[in-house]
Amino acid sequence: MKNLFISTCFVIVFLIACTPLAATKSTSSKITLTPPIIYTLQPTVAPIFTPGKTLNHATTATVVPPSLGQIAFVSSHKGKYAVYTINADGTALTKLTDDMTVVMNPHWSPKGKQIMFSACLEGEGECSGAFDIFIMNDDGSKLVNVTNDPAEDMQPSWSPDGNRFVFSSDRSGNFEIYSMAVDGTHLLQLTNSTTANTNPQWSSDGSWIAYESQRILDNGGWYYEICVVSSDGTKTLQLAEGVMPYWSPDSKFIAFNSNDIFVIKPDGTGLKNLSNSKFDEFDFSWSPDSKFIAFVTNRDSNAEIYTVCIDCEKNPQVNISNSPANDQHPSWSPDGTKIVFLSDESVCVMNVDGSQKECFNIKALGTVDWKP
Repeated sequence: MKNLFISTCFVIVFLIACTPLAATKSTSSKITLTPPIIYTLQPTVAPIFTPGKTLNHATTATVVPPSLGQIAFVSSHKGKYAVYTINADGTALTKLTDDMTVVMNPHWSPKGKQIMFSACLEGEGECSGAFDIFIMNDDGSKLVNVTNDPAEDMQPSWSPDGNRFVFSSDRSGNFEIYSMAVDGTHLLQLTNSTTANTNPQWSSDGSWIAYESQRILDNGGWYYEICVVSSDGTKTLQLAEGVMPYWSPDSKFIAFNSNDIFVIKPDGTGLKNLSNSKFDEFDFSWSPDSKFIAFVTNRDSNAEIYTVCIDCEKNPQVNISNSPANDQHPSWSPDGTKIVFLSDESVCVMNVDGSQKECFNIKALGTVDWKP
């Protein structure tokens, strides 16, 4: 098995250090909280800038109907980062936050009324403080630092009802999985280990949270294992070696990376290798109907986006981006007909068969997320 540690660090996009540790049985506990901090910021419709070039409009004709909604992403200006949204047709580019030192991977709430992300406010160019988790309305109003803790709080994932979220934090000395209400109250520690537990993902049925847990071997080596913990922290299952768990929308499977793209049922059965190649596959996204996965592979000498069928007899794989650029971070539209992605860091939209690809003159960093 190739180096899963690199894959884990790659997805934690900017700053967090990955430290080899090991895991034990989890228990739950309640924690004393610091009140959340509320910021009063107003969104502005504004261009994104990169040195020497203004990026404020689509570079090609509009072909995506505005009814497909909005896309959230992070972009930078002079080394500072902010959260932006744009319509899926390339119009109405809006800066939702003030500039921050580092911002990572904004995610829409299940009903699309809020956006959550992790960010660091201190430092110039690099974070000199700690990451916290922020939640704001979809127009950028009522921005709140909901974790407000000196520890590193990262990798948030919404509960399916939008009332809570899970995240990883090192407030206990190493990274563990926690859940919290969206108003910053009712913190619950879900894992309790001597090693790092990271990248939590809440199932759409609300029952389980998948995460990755590091294991130490007797010879000093280590690896990561996909685990699930019940939403109250009382039950934990170990499933398979791998990183980056990602639930199917119907909660029947967990996709994960182990150099190839695998799926497994939450009870540990039904393990299947979907990509099955000698190259690295990563950076994947489920279709809304849970029948396909879009993923990134370097099998074509550059990063390309492929789709693969979950239950098809031969699991055909199709290169849908098929370009000389590096295409990454796919995210499906809510109706399952289109995919937004980054092509050499530019925000692009295409049909799921790769046709009608349109790229906007907008640079983004990390993942892009389509509003539900």
